[in-house]
Amino acid sequence: MPRIHGASRTGAAGGGIRLFAGLMVAPLIFIAGCSSDGGKTEPGGSGGTSGGTGGGTNKKVAAGPATIAITPADGTKSVETDGVLKVDATGGKLTSVVVTDAKGKTVDGQISPDGIGWKPTAPLANGGAYTVAAKAANADGAEVTAQSKFNTKSADDTFVADFNIDSGSTWGVGAIISLKFNAPIKDKAAIERNLKVVSEPAVQGSWSWLKDLDGNDRIDYRPEKYWASGTKVNLKANLTGAKAAPGVYGKQTKDIKFTIGRSLVATADLKSKHMSVKKDGAEVEDLPISAGGPNYPTWGGTMVVLDKVDGITMDSETVGLGDAYNMKNVRHAVHLTASGTYAHGAPWNEGKFGRQNDSHGCIGLSASNAKTFFDLVDQGDPVEVVNSTDKTVKAGNGLGGWNVDWATWVKGSALGGAGSTGAPAAPAA
Repeated sequence: MPRIHGASRTGAAGGGIRLFAGLMVAPLIFIAGCSSDGGKTEPGGSGGTSGGTGGGTNKKVAAGPATIAITPADGTKSVETDGVLKVDATGGKLTSVVVTDAKGKTVDGQISPDGIGWKPTAPLANGGAYTVAAKAANADGAEVTAQSKFNTKSADDTFVADFNIDSGSTWGVGAIISLKFNAPIKDKAAIERNLKVVSEPAVQGSWSWLKDLDGNDRIDYRPEKYWASGTKVNLKANLTGAKAAPGVYGKQTKDIKFTIGRSLVATADLKSKHMSVKKDGAEVEDLPISAGGPNYPTWGGTMVVLDKVDGITMDSETVGLGDAYNMKNVRHAVHLTASGTYAHGAPWNEGKFGRQNDSHGCIGLSASNAKTFFDLVDQGDPVEVVNSTDKTVKAGNGLGGWNVDWATWVKGSALGGAGSTGAPAAPAA
């Protein structure tokens, strides 16, 4: 502080101190004493002031260079397709990361919100050659670049999934998304991590692993409660390169958009032998039925319409009942379980509807009422069977997941239900 030093010296020689009254003398001398270096400090030097009246200057310290670390390193062979590739910046932030395959196709990825990391949003393909080109800048804007070329490992075997919902379709409020795999899934978390469902409006939903009726591994997704009418749903399945087991990788990528239509819920009461059909909350039909008799009771619980066909052969041998029946051209058949439960026309039981349960487990209706029901329902509509004397439909039998309580359903997720809250989805095609 040169001027303060000078002021104190001038005050001593020329009475300058008398310009400051009373107690002002002590602070002035105190400040001079605390900052004094015997008059040797040069203005703007290490002991100079920062922007003070002594003419000192601000010297900006240059930022250190940013560095980039790419994993895997350049030249690496046989890299795992999922969970290995990443780009990290130190001493700065990433400004660009471009990953391309041998055909020049860009790999989707995201830079983290803090700017210091990048990861792909989906697994890489097996047996592929990839190039990474990254840029980062330090606080001064000085940019650095880095590059890496590597190859992913080849698959010993592959798997695919059978998706129950097609893009552009409309489903009822009981819709359950189901993927059945053609190979055992050992690393369920790795597969589930690459499945994402978003919706508009958002819902609370979760994946859950189960066994299909045929014993294959399956993963299903449903909300906690029935979907709201008009919901737009988007399933993104990035299974190409996803590792199901050692050496076994997926080879599918799906982007499925579908819509939830009007609400239609049927309730078949096996005690009253009537089926109530409610559309958008209001009852539109009360249909007399004849369900499974004492020897072949209809299962209880919620079934979901899988499909429907007007004219089908029903053979008891296909459902494990021997030669009990073989009926051709059964009309207005609404498919409810994979094991063979239908709601259908049963004119041979005329006189029993609303009075007596006498089928082999299906829900029988008169010819006219069966057509009425057939015309009303569509895929995804729930049919709730109450007052059954038999067991409840299993989750893996058709779309039986609504028969699992929510807490148990979420526990069936390999990720503990993580990421189960839907987010806004693009409009369905």
